[in-house]
Amino acid sequence: MTRLEKIFLSVLGCVLATTIGCASLPAQMPSMPSMPSFASTAEPGTAEWWKKNQKKATYVQGMGYQVEGVPGYFDKRGQPMDAPMAEEALVHNEDDKAPEGLLPGLDPKLQYEKAKSVVGLGPNQQKARDAYTEADKLYAEGKYSRAAKKYKEAAERWPNSTVEQQAMYQEANCYFYDDRYIDARDKYVELMEKHPNSGQVDNIIERMWAMGQYWENYETKHPDTPMTPNGIDKTRPWFDTLGHSIKTYENIQLYDPTGPRADDAIMAIAGIYFRTNRYNDADHYYELLRQQYPRSDFQFEAHLLGLQAKLRKYQGPEYDGKPLEEAKKLASQLGSQFGRRLSAEERERLQETQNQVARAIVDRDMTMASHYENTGHYGAAKIHLAEVIKKNPDTELAAEAREKLTAIAEEPNVPTEPAKWLIDMFPENPERTRVARVPELRDSRGDNDAPKEEGEGTILR
Repeated sequence: MTRLEKIFLSVLGCVLATTIGCASLPAQMPSMPSMPSFASTAEPGTAEWWKKNQKKATYVQGMGYQVEGVPGYFDKRGQPMDAPMAEEALVHNEDDKAPEGLLPGLDPKLQYEKAKSVVGLGPNQQKARDAYTEADKLYAEGKYSRAAKKYKEAAERWPNSTVEQQAMYQEANCYFYDDRYIDARDKYVELMEKHPNSGQVDNIIERMWAMGQYWENYETKHPDTPMTPNGIDKTRPWFDTLGHSIKTYENIQLYDPTGPRADDAIMAIAGIYFRTNRYNDADHYYELLRQQYPRSDFQFEAHLLGLQAKLRKYQGPEYDGKPLEEAKKLASQLGSQFGRRLSAEERERLQETQNQVARAIVDRDMTMASHYENTGHYGAAKIHLAEVIKKNPDTELAAEAREKLTAIAEEPNVPTEPAKWLIDMFPENPERTRVARVPELRDSRGDNDAPKEEGEGTILR
């Protein structure tokens, strides 16, 4: 007999008793079953029970939630606490709110979790313990592939717990000792993303450093293109071994930025880019180390190699001169901060480098002056020639600059606009008016005599 049928018979009995009078019933007649109460009968630990008791539960730091009248502690989902759990499993936070989106009910992750629960693969602490125990046994026997599967099962069976943390760490170790380095690296990263306060961070970083070094050294001895496939060696990725080495170093610096390997990782990345002629990237990482790790043992190398990277990324006098100005400043810092550390030969090379930088800056000024002179922009040419004289007053280049400056002294600062009389015949249109109000464009055309609005300035003086 179903519960609904029992309720129906109870209600029917009460109705009959009221109709004919309870006193007229025989004394020996068995009493009708009492009508069941509609109050909550949900057992502690169930979703229904937690839904009704969650608001009146009180949190005990490091222990979990307590509900008055119910023994034991519960996590943020109302599950009994019979073992230590991670803090994020105990306390509600913003990440626990309902999923957002157009169709949150169709979220594949939610549907997957529901399907696992339906077939008996959802969270289960006892199953997690059993899987972890079996995994430990397989791990001790050196059966790393099978042990990894069991550790993964243990982690999935007890999410957001210390068991999950340890199981994820051991799963990654299985991949590491089984020489499946890509799987190991990815699992270590997943663990640090989900449990950034894991007590295994130091061990993880050291193993990731070892993998990054292995891939870098392999590529150094066996250079190949990034798209060359690898279908045999399980210790290396399928493609781009050197790229995965860089990615591993980046993960070290990202997830342990204050750790002992952070500056090692930055220098390793910079070195790879320097050796592969990617000087812009190398310069970026050398500068990153100089700025963010001032006490690093690599400060000297970061200054010395950073100077070389800046010089090598300079493309010539026809291009941007910013790398030269940065190199000049860095060379000065190198001499002042590490002068005592430099040998006589190194000091001589540094001085020679500084002279080369100074000559390159002057050469660029002379080249730019010639360019502007040839295009009729004598004002800009005069500025560059004046810079040459200012920076090198007693040199042959300065004398040459003075001669050129004298030769173009009477020339107009900007070229005469062709057919200006014809253009002036046409009325101003909105586009021309807006352009005229842009200081940078106006000044570059030489419209210095045009009236300025209040508060309007110029870029070039």
